[in-house]
Amino acid sequence: MKNIKKILFINSSAFLLSILSVSKVHAYAFISTWGAGSKPAGVPTDIRAAIMNITNWILGFVVMIATLIVIYGGILYLTAMGNDEQTAKARSTIASGIIGIVICGLAYALVIVVSTVILQP
Repeated sequence: MKNIKKILFINSSAFLLSILSVSKVHAYAFISTWGAGSKPAGVPTDIRAAIMNITNWILGFVVMIATLIVIYGGILYLTAMGNDEQTAKARSTIASGIIGIVICGLAYALVIVVSTVILQP
């Protein structure tokens, strides 16, 4: 039951972050067109570039957390000393981290597809 909770937490977190990134991009696009004459240098004017910048930052952060979960699971596995319960907990933690990394990869691929195919100039 704990494994299902962890997997659901990671999946819902990735989904929530993807939704938040899209809403921030829409807000950013509105603000950037509204104040087009007063934008600071280095701010992308293309919506696809803004989506990719935000997505890269958020997904990089989530992948870093998932990698830390995998490392934590590895430490649990090393310190289990043959205890079956600890070994099972460590394996489920590692699996949860790997699932989180895979979901982030799929979310990144989805953003690339949406930004290049659907949002064509």
